[in-house]
Amino acid sequence: MNEKLSAHIEKIDARWQGLEERVHAKLAGFAGADRSTEVRLLSQAAHASTVAKRVHWLRKAAETATRDVAAVAACRKGCAHCCRITVAVSRAEAQMIAKETGRPLNRQAGAFTVENQNDFTDPKARLAAAGFGKPCPFLKDEACSIYAFRPLACRLQVNLDEDDLLCQLVEGHTSSVPYLNLMEHHAAAVVLMGQGQAYDDIRQWFPEGSSK
Repeated sequence: MNEKLSAHIEKIDARWQGLEERVHAKLAGFAGADRSTEVRLLSQAAHASTVAKRVHWLRKAAETATRDVAAVAACRKGCAHCCRITVAVSRAEAQMIAKETGRPLNRQAGAFTVENQNDFTDPKARLAAAGFGKPCPFLKDEACSIYAFRPLACRLQVNLDEDDLLCQLVEGHTSSVPYLNLMEHHAAAVVLMGQGQAYDDIRQWFPEGSSK
């Protein structure tokens, strides 16, 4: 192990000392918060007549779930570490992004579904390899160029630490990050998109070199 990696791991180990307690303290201020709007939006997504409308309401619900806690999160404009990791996007949402941005969609992408993921040796590893260290095709000057149309996966990823230390990508080491627990929203998105919905990394849907 080289000195740089060793020093980075030491910083991470030190950061995790008491981190869970600090995160819980942050979230304590939001305990008992009114979630009626969030619940209503998830219900609207569940009753939407088309997949596109479901994506629309899921986006709104995600924004509502993360809006208040964003003030105490480490995520800031200009911090783009998560724009260099896997971003799993469903075909339905990829089609919406293509329509909203004018970016050509690679219709051959979409290798995984909830039903067939076990047919692959290691689909998560494949997706991780597709994204790790590679910039999102919509990353411009270290900022999201389609922020209003960004994927659900991006909307639901909130780091509750104080800064970006644990998000930094260092080859040879993977760090755990204290993300806000939004499994309810992730699960709702999978269910509402349907068992047969195709998924792939955003770089597969919108490969480098594609443009308007």
